[in-house]
Amino acid sequence: MMREGTYATAMRPINPTVTWPNHSSMVTGVNASKHHVIANGLIVNQRTETPPKIEAHTPKEILVAVPTVYDAAHKAGLTTAEVDWVAIEKADGITWRFTEYADPNVPIEHDLMEQGVVTAGDLAHFNKPSQAWRDRVYTLAAADIIKKHHPDLMLFHLLALDGIEHQTGFGNDSGRDAIAFLDDRVKEIVEAVREAGDLANTTFIVVSDHGQQSVHKQIHCDVMLKQAALSKPTFCIPEGGFALVYQKETTAESAGALKAVFEGKPGVRSVLLPGEAAKDGWPTPAQTDQGPDLLVYAENGYAFSGGKSDVAVTETKETGAHGYPNTEPLMKAIFIASGAGIARKGEIAEFDNVDVAATIARLLNVPLPGADGKVLTQILTIGKPN
Repeated sequence: MMREGTYATAMRPINPTVTWPNHSSMVTGVNASKHHVIANGLIVNQRTETPPKIEAHTPKEILVAVPTVYDAAHKAGLTTAEVDWVAIEKADGITWRFTEYADPNVPIEHDLMEQGVVTAGDLAHFNKPSQAWRDRVYTLAAADIIKKHHPDLMLFHLLALDGIEHQTGFGNDSGRDAIAFLDDRVKEIVEAVREAGDLANTTFIVVSDHGQQSVHKQIHCDVMLKQAALSKPTFCIPEGGFALVYQKETTAESAGALKAVFEGKPGVRSVLLPGEAAKDGWPTPAQTDQGPDLLVYAENGYAFSGGKSDVAVTETKETGAHGYPNTEPLMKAIFIASGAGIARKGEIAEFDNVDVAATIARLLNVPLPGADGKVLTQILTIGKPN
């Protein structure tokens, strides 16, 4: 694909450099300040007397604040599909789906059971086997949709590399083995398109949502808050390279005291109030209740953790994390485009991932007027303006 199409030196993710926000940016063309997704789900119960939590099972219409390219495609009468995509639950703009959690009562899952690929028992305990096993099933589900339903747009997500790097860190043989395994899954998708007779008319865009780096020390933000003995109920959501802090009835004075809890502490890179975080694309509390009252970034080698501890910083075996500022080289993502409508450009310069949605919209010839991203016209052989 790289030889016959186009690939970028890197693709800049949005902040925060985590999965659901960046998936959302690549289908909306805007950053988190507009789509409001800043975690792998909807943050609820923030700014109360009890700890907040993240609810993954949240309908897309509640979670994502702006239209998506698959909404635009569906509205234009095109067939859309998703396999293991995120921030997409119960989306009206999807025609065919095989979700992250699997459901034996859904048509595609039923097809796979009839083919003997999975059993009802497999689907009932879908999260128990390895992620590699699930990625193989996701690939077979995508192939089934391609061959039987010929979608105009398919969104397909594989997780094995992220999972193994979270466990073992970045840049080792485990990660390289996962990359080779996932290359084979991409090959299966290409072959499915070929078997469906759609290869000449299909564009492939291969992307990642964020990078990963190794971690050797954990920061326990709840310990830091407990030691500070603040007068207002205050809670932290640890997210690897960053932590979100919410406070009930925060004021300018209490926010200053809250910032002092973290500023200058071991492993802390920076501490940002909402106005400061907004400069890097984060939503503020005035824009959405998802926006934190304080954003704290970890230094490289450190990650915010929710594990139990009596001290603020602990040693850990090498693991992996993301969520660090999108200026960090290891947080950057990949971009490869090949197939119908893609020029044989080879390597192009780094660009922002919000450009992906606008480019997909151009390839599908559907409008996406709210997108801030720009069409990557330099890589296209079709759909260029007159």
